[in-house]
Amino acid sequence: MKSSMYALLAAMAGILTGCGAAEPAAPVAVGEIAPSFSLTALDGRTVTAESLEGEPAVLNFWATWCQPCLKELPELKAFARENEVALVGIALDEEGAGPIKRFVKRNEINYTVLLGNQKTFQKFNGYGIPYTLVLDGERRIVSVYRGPVTREQLERDLARVASSAG
Repeated sequence: MKSSMYALLAAMAGILTGCGAAEPAAPVAVGEIAPSFSLTALDGRTVTAESLEGEPAVLNFWATWCQPCLKELPELKAFARENEVALVGIALDEEGAGPIKRFVKRNEINYTVLLGNQKTFQKFNGYGIPYTLVLDGERRIVSVYRGPVTREQLERDLARVASSAG
């Protein structure tokens, strides 16, 4: 009994620490620089973390099947409509671009959507969605939201970024 408990704990530790991950996750916390990434947008262009430098940005990890993600979708669309900030949705669906494109069209998503993957999600210390990071112009993490985020929360974060920059 005791040896099977140790085996179970060892297996869980391996899963939780990303056993087999190609590269260790960088610290993902307020004040740290967000990890680098290079992902394909639904229109075929490549978007990198470095291409977001210079202006604040919002990264939102989500999936079409995620109910809390659907709940926050109107907030994100309103935020994108009312603010001139790079809002980037990183879809974690494993079925490929087709279902995501249909979802984006049907739901009239008005911001950039990238095709994400578990490797990228793990680099951001992701373990549940929706998961949102607000970045300043230097890719420094301003806020981390685990769970649905509101337009008002994002706007407060941007106001803080603007006041610290000026």
